[in-house]
Amino acid sequence: MKFFNTALILFSTFGAVACDMCGNFMGITPYDNQSQLTLLHRYRVFNGYRNYQQRSVFFIPGAYKLQHDPSTNPTDSVVEITHHSAKDYESYKVIELRGKYFLHPRLEFNMILPLQQIKTSYNGIKRTNTGVADPSVFLAYHLLKRLNEYKLRQRLIIGVGLKCPFGNDGVTDTKNNRLFLLTQNGTGSWDSFYYLNYILSVEHIGFSANTMFKWNGKNAYQEKLGNSFTQAISVFGRLELNQLRIFPAVLANYEFTKGLYLNKKLVQNTNMNLLMMGPSMDVNYKNVVLNMCYQFNAFERVSSQQLSASGRFIIGLTWNFTQRKYLINS
Repeated sequence: MKFFNTALILFSTFGAVACDMCGNFMGITPYDNQSQLTLLHRYRVFNGYRNYQQRSVFFIPGAYKLQHDPSTNPTDSVVEITHHSAKDYESYKVIELRGKYFLHPRLEFNMILPLQQIKTSYNGIKRTNTGVADPSVFLAYHLLKRLNEYKLRQRLIIGVGLKCPFGNDGVTDTKNNRLFLLTQNGTGSWDSFYYLNYILSVEHIGFSANTMFKWNGKNAYQEKLGNSFTQAISVFGRLELNQLRIFPAVLANYEFTKGLYLNKKLVQNTNMNLLMMGPSMDVNYKNVVLNMCYQFNAFERVSSQQLSASGRFIIGLTWNFTQRKYLINS
């Protein structure tokens, strides 16, 4: 049961997914006072203009591969959408190194160090921007811990974090024009986020809910991403096969932000109002966990100039280790 309590919390790793366009991703990771290191890869793509009756495609040609065709110029910028082509896309690939360390049985320190590649294709012009994205650090405190000695097990965690503007937000094209902020790897602003996570489990089934609010600051270009709200819910189970433990889950994730502000004026067609759903599976052997998740677009409100969300795919490898100075159930 000790492992079950650890693994069931693992599902909220993919539950607290903030908007990629908002410059931050925050997740909750295993929680039985086990520290951990995670290498996580995320891929997300936007494709298809819904108001032009176009269907979104997840693996659109050129959106995922490492380099575009040699015939294209990866640094040409696009200022205006003129054709609304079904071949237009924006894709976001992120590799993150995550760490978590318990400072106290109820207090943990977390960090996320991301490397990001953004690809766009508009009006037949493709561009790639690769670089270090903004890292995040956050503290979480466990308000409620009802674990092995209870038939109905619960956790309630409150957290606060800071996104640091260490990524580059000043990348320019071949004509020395600065690229649009939403295609920069950094936002140039100090942002804070606050979250509440609740987990409930009994026997071989459980439930997790995570609410996060992110307050964004302003950068040197007088740009500010609108404050964002994320609500994630997951239902999960447990299967055992010899020494393997498999944890299937169904996830629902809602994201909202009004969009980008420039000189305190909202830039049109930059909003996000989206519900994504999909399955996940975590496979555990000893202290190593393989994490997999896919989410598709369940609901979205977009303008005529916006690409629709096609989906999100996440895969990660987590190594858990116990800090001996703490008791697991302390």
